[in-house]
Amino acid sequence: MSLRATIREHLLTIWAGDPWYGASSKKILEDVTAAEAAARPLAGAQTIWETTLHMTAWAEEASSRLSGNASKSPDRGDWPKVTDTSMSAWTAATDALRAARYALLEVLEKSHEEDLYVQVLKTDAASAEANRTRGETVSGLAEHDIHHLGQIAMLKKALRAKT
Repeated sequence: MSLRATIREHLLTIWAGDPWYGASSKKILEDVTAAEAAARPLAGAQTIWETTLHMTAWAEEASSRLSGNASKSPDRGDWPKVTDTSMSAWTAATDALRAARYALLEVLEKSHEEDLYVQVLKTDAASAEANRTRGETVSGLAEHDIHHLGQIAMLKKALRAKT
């Protein structure tokens, strides 16, 4: 299996499949309410909603880098602010996450295998992303999502233990 196909399958497993470590993103997020997403059960920690917006921002940035653009902070910002806590806004936030992921898969599908070995351009010499390839960037997004999905699962469990 090619690196491109391997990365694609890994992302799909994390997002909507049956990962070996537990629940997929789809399973973790599917029954979260807007009230739960906006709640802050742990002082100083991000909410489920904030984390979802953060994951969306970085999926979009990974797509940009895979497309050949230089590394930068996400256009939405690293931790976008939640401005509306209605159910329709929560649905829009999860739809945006799904759309960003589909867009990344589309860029990945259109890329050539050798593109994954090209280094991501840096915006400056001191960039933290120094010497990362496009493939490492997308693989890193998978690790990033798993990390934050674990946080979301714990926040969800904490919220539901209180009721």
